[in-house]
Amino acid sequence: MEGWKRKIFFWILVLLFLLTVPVIILNAKGYRFDKDRGVFVHSGTVTFKSNPQTVDVKLNNEIFESKKLNRINSSFNVSGIVPGEYNIQISAPDFQTWNKKTQVHSGLASEFWNVLLVRNDYEKTELNTPEIKKFFTSPKNDLLAYITNKENDLTIKIFNITTSLVDQEINFSGWEFIEDAKKENIEWSPDNSFLSVPVKKLKEVISQKEKNILQEYEYSYFIYDFKNKSSLNLTEVLNKKEIHDVRWDPKESGFLFFLENSILFRADIKNPQNVVQIASDVSSFDLSGSYVYYAQNSGLLYKNSLNGENELTQITNNFPGSENVKISSVVVYDDLRIALILENKDFYIFNKGDHGDYYRKLANKIEEAHFSDDGKKILFWSDNEISVYFLREQLSQPIRRENEIQNVTRYSEPIKNVQWFSDYEHIIFNSGRWIKIIEIDSRDHANCMDLINTQTLNPFVIYNSALEKMYFIDTKNDIANLFSINFPEKTTFFGVEIGG
Repeated sequence: MEGWKRKIFFWILVLLFLLTVPVIILNAKGYRFDKDRGVFVHSGTVTFKSNPQTVDVKLNNEIFESKKLNRINSSFNVSGIVPGEYNIQISAPDFQTWNKKTQVHSGLASEFWNVLLVRNDYEKTELNTPEIKKFFTSPKNDLLAYITNKENDLTIKIFNITTSLVDQEINFSGWEFIEDAKKENIEWSPDNSFLSVPVKKLKEVISQKEKNILQEYEYSYFIYDFKNKSSLNLTEVLNKKEIHDVRWDPKESGFLFFLENSILFRADIKNPQNVVQIASDVSSFDLSGSYVYYAQNSGLLYKNSLNGENELTQITNNFPGSENVKISSVVVYDDLRIALILENKDFYIFNKGDHGDYYRKLANKIEEAHFSDDGKKILFWSDNEISVYFLREQLSQPIRRENEIQNVTRYSEPIKNVQWFSDYEHIIFNSGRWIKIIEIDSRDHANCMDLINTQTLNPFVIYNSALEKMYFIDTKNDIANLFSINFPEKTTFFGVEIGG
């Protein structure tokens, strides 16, 4: 009798072994039992990289705490997921929640490499810059030039970011800062040695027809020399009228480019007699690397060396769709990627891609455009809509196709201060009193989060990726001042703190 019981017990163990071993082997190979279909299926994976790094994850409301996740190369890997549609939620205490629906496929990973969470509330640092109007960060990220303007007396103050003190005050008595419609700003020279300041002032002129006195604006540029602590009026020194679009030479200190009417010049401000004409009949120009690129009124594009001594190179042979065009803005990445904004705000792209050549109109009513640092995409926007054009294919998720346009977001209120975030997968902008950030991952929907609520309508804002700070103007006690927040969160690599 005892032997009979032992035999039954033995065969039960054998049966359990035969049942469990395949399950264990299948599980080890990534297979999971699908209860709905009653079969084993090859499981999928969700991989993501987030800022902040410590987060909680929910898949269809099932919680996966970050300490339980598989961590590889500062990313998280949730494996063993039965294929199907999942709602992913990534959250952290005191942060806004990121969420997205995704389809998990058998044997594949759904990847999200740029998950960015925004705090519910940021600690704002107030900088002592009363009555500030606009500000511009130096190339070395150590100084800010900011504008105050009282009774037509323009003052530029140089604020030291390290010491939080004003190092210098530069006064331009009788002058005002140029209006926003001109789209010209203060520009630092690349070595922090000089500052160019576009200005205007009212002057009286006698009408030849009516023989009466009229008032009109006179425009000019001042150049400030930090070493000598002196300024000069560029119009007077160069004896040039109607100077506009002043840009510093990116390679040689003290040299700058400008347009006088439709003639492009390069000048040495340390030796004002050294003025070289680069080209004529120019409607707009840009500087990139060691070259100056310009559009002529014919609609054709050219490039030359910065000093104008090399042989001229013609980039385009025609302009698509129209013969009578005026290009008001040229935005250059390199010879293969150039964006154009016409006088009527039509937006064109010249793109010699990996899979084809494209020269076409992308949109109308466009205000500005900016390439990403890697040249794979360009951001452009109108008063109410933000879009991205992909110049090169991207095979990592989310997959982007060459020559593809993505409409990122649209608002009924005007959109201002549009700019890339440092990862070039998010865009910072403001609408009304809110400063916002939106991702360009359009799978399911684009997560848009509120960064700062300000007292000021459409506050001037600049994100400084080198300092990982966002600077913006807001009012406190009815006085405009400059504020900053730290953004994004600091991250660690093997326990060592690094940038976000």
